[in-house]
Amino acid sequence: MDIELTNGSDSRFLELCRLLDRSLDDAVGGHAQREEYDKYNGVNATFRAALFLHEDLPVACGCYKMLSDDTAEIKRVFTREDFRGQELAERIMLALEKDAATNGYRFLVLETGKPLKAAIRLYEKLGYERIPNYGQYVCMPLSICMRKEIQESEIKGRCTSKFHTGRSVRP
Repeated sequence: MDIELTNGSDSRFLELCRLLDRSLDDAVGGHAQREEYDKYNGVNATFRAALFLHEDLPVACGCYKMLSDDTAEIKRVFTREDFRGQELAERIMLALEKDAATNGYRFLVLETGKPLKAAIRLYEKLGYERIPNYGQYVCMPLSICMRKEIQESEIKGRCTSKFHTGRSVRP
């Protein structure tokens, strides 16, 4: 299985985002429960996306977007149900961290939901710490926001391959 870096308009990434939305609907009791988040979950070509491919099938993904000169926001982390339990989301996160550090970001932030216990455990395992809800999430009581300081020197040893848009690498 390979990780490929691409952008937020990649059709394979968008396919996984649709599956993520269905999975979130199931996790929280229907789309109406998370409708207010829709306007914040759009993606576009400016986002850096990572895809985990199994025999050319996209099975896991994540992306980040710029928030400020030194901070990017992680979004849309997802693994297909039949590929869970293989630490693919962790590998996606590590690839995104490395790419963000290489692109000059010092901090990564993210938002997840209180019902998403596995996601919270993953982010905590990777060193993300809870912070006060930021931006659009300030008044959303089911949101949990987290932050991690990343440094390129820390991340270099995690993945040995260089990341380039459209090229596969092995983490």
